[in-house]
Amino acid sequence: MKLGEEGIVMDKVVIVGVFDFVNFHVCKALLDQGIEVRGVQLETQENEDMVIEKRLEIGRNANFAEVSMGELSNPASENEAIVLSVYDLYMNHKEDYLLNDHLLSKIISRYNWENIVILVPSQLLKNVIDLKAKVVIEDFLKRTISKNKDCYLLYLPTVFGPWQPETFMFQSTILTEMNRGKPFKGLREETSDALFVEDTVKSIIEIIENKEPGRYLLQSGKSNQWDLCAALLQINEHGLNNRILEIKEEDLTKKIVPSTVPISVALTRQIEHAHRLNADK
Repeated sequence: MKLGEEGIVMDKVVIVGVFDFVNFHVCKALLDQGIEVRGVQLETQENEDMVIEKRLEIGRNANFAEVSMGELSNPASENEAIVLSVYDLYMNHKEDYLLNDHLLSKIISRYNWENIVILVPSQLLKNVIDLKAKVVIEDFLKRTISKNKDCYLLYLPTVFGPWQPETFMFQSTILTEMNRGKPFKGLREETSDALFVEDTVKSIIEIIENKEPGRYLLQSGKSNQWDLCAALLQINEHGLNNRILEIKEEDLTKKIVPSTVPISVALTRQIEHAHRLNADK
């Protein structure tokens, strides 16, 4: 680690699934802080055009290096953290990847990482999640982090903003209005809360830099945030119920994510980004 003006900060991070939605924003935020990032593209990422666009955004940064999973099979370098977004895998209907890649579990659990950070869907805290996916994710977490005290397990509700996949209701609606959408696979996101991705990433990094491993639930602090976003996008909420009610767990820290922009501005950024990406299609 290295000392900054505000104390200890990360200086080296491995991001597994670097071109997935939330992880990509984590990568950009770390690079903006001058932190070295080694990124692994997972085989589950299907849209090569999107990956190319994302490479263009960060590929010229001297602190970024794209590596293979095999290149992570050597022990971690000193003071290196690792970040994995199970949340992104779940929202892309790709959680079965966790069943097949035992190398990933070994890499995370066996090496001497400075920090282990795993992002997971908040639905795991209640039974508002596909049962098969719940079993797969919880089995992976048990194999990977059960003996590691330096792990950050961060539970995320719906996260929105530029690069949101169309497996989310918000992005699916935006693309459908542009005649660019595909058939919706079905609601997987939590519909009781929503966070702008840039605000979410800031809070994720703050939690890690505070050097207090544990389980954290990130929240907007508002009772109807998802509904407000849906209303702005003119989404018909009839029949959409994937809500988490009150959560009471002794070993869970609830973290309010400060909002830096109104949700109307945040959603406008997402809409404008979707239009730019699809302008020539």
